[in-house]
Amino acid sequence: MKIVSLNRNIIALGANSFFTDFSTEMILPLLPIFLERFLHASKSEIGLIEGTAEFGVAMLIALSGFYSDRLGKRKGITVFGYGMSNLIKPLAFFAQTATMIAMIRIGDRLAKGVRVAPRDALISAYTPKEISGFVFGFHKMMDGAGALAGSLTAFGVLWFWGESESSFRSVFAISLIPGLISMLILVFLVTDVPFTPASIRRFRPEALPTPFYVLVGFQSLFSLFAMNYSFMLLKAENNGIALVMIPLAYALYNLTQSAFAIPIGKAADRFGKPALLAFIYLAFGSGALAMATGSIWGVWLGFGIYGFFAGGFNALAKAIISDTAPQELKATAYGVYYTAVGIMTFISLSGAGWLWDHYGSNIPFIIASSSALLLAIALFSMRDRLNHY
Repeated sequence: MKIVSLNRNIIALGANSFFTDFSTEMILPLLPIFLERFLHASKSEIGLIEGTAEFGVAMLIALSGFYSDRLGKRKGITVFGYGMSNLIKPLAFFAQTATMIAMIRIGDRLAKGVRVAPRDALISAYTPKEISGFVFGFHKMMDGAGALAGSLTAFGVLWFWGESESSFRSVFAISLIPGLISMLILVFLVTDVPFTPASIRRFRPEALPTPFYVLVGFQSLFSLFAMNYSFMLLKAENNGIALVMIPLAYALYNLTQSAFAIPIGKAADRFGKPALLAFIYLAFGSGALAMATGSIWGVWLGFGIYGFFAGGFNALAKAIISDTAPQELKATAYGVYYTAVGIMTFISLSGAGWLWDHYGSNIPFIIASSSALLLAIALFSMRDRLNHY
């Protein structure tokens, strides 16, 4: 399947994601270090900030998806969410306290909560079932490519301008440029897909199929124990990586994410999405274990493997939802999925920061690694429950 055969709206949405992630990933690899080094936040505070931000996504995303299905429109809500996010993130330039960063992160994630479900439903509307893995892999590849560009830009700024607080703030300000480009693409190059609005006035759980809930259960449990990028960045510094090299390690993560997203999607279409998702779990577990060794080589290996994991984790889940959910309830389904995962991520990040502060940096990664292995085995054994829909 060649990219040129994709619907032009899918390509435009991919370009929109490229520039949005370009903007976002200029900031994200620096933010935990900025909080710790210049704003003197503890690991528990950083975990609480990130967890609360993810909780903000969870609280809005289901409502946004349900409203999109009721309204019968996708693009307007998507534009609002992207616009809000791309204007809020650069405000980190002005932040003087951890509380200000928390407000910016929560605002950014609330904006994501508004846009993600209708955007994924928009992609799904242009996607035939037989290539859903490839399409969502393509979209994830564009995410990863933009993230790679953003993290390399952050590395370049720190390399040439030094590791000072002013350099960090300069990166935050520059992130506004790709954010504005992403908005222009979304507004002028993406066409909405009209459909008959869902007739239900409130969400009924039985309206979505059983395989959907099996998927949500596995992804939620995984998110409860998994480690996200913020603690991997802090662990990199803890393992001895120089600060200026951390955005480069993050760039490796984005490179492998972008490189493997489409191959993972193609393999999933051929061999089964649940089986590939179980392998993704297993990969994450090995990456977390590498980080827990406390070595520099473990950091580089961990970020590389984490990129492979990120190339498939949500993309495969979204493809399964695209295959299983009714057309008029797709945004609702994506909303329920992200809400469940977001709540578990909030608990996970808050707990990881506490564990780090009280028991050391390795404990959260050891827990994440062992849990990923058990869930990979369980999901693979139940793959037929998700394949037969």
